[in-house]
Amino acid sequence: MEFLAPAAAFLSLPLFLAGFAWYAVRARRCGSGQSLMAPFEEIWDPIAHKTNIEIRIEAERQPETPSPGDPPAGRGEDALGRQGKA
Repeated sequence: MEFLAPAAAFLSLPLFLAGFAWYAVRARRCGSGQSLMAPFEEIWDPIAHKTNIEIRIEAERQPETPSPGDPPAGRGEDALGRQGKA
């Protein structure tokens, strides 16, 4: 009975790591779990983590909408009246 607690502690580590590896594969395959995996991704590959943050920010960014009093954008101009590259 004395060895039960150390054996449980010893066996829980491989089970935890196996469960974590399973979740990591599942999260990568399905594209979910970004917030849970983010700290570990930052430790493993900081450049990829920063790139994912930039991609997420860009995806959430709303396009610029003109104010109600702004003139309509002409051909080759954006909403702010700047000439675009032709």
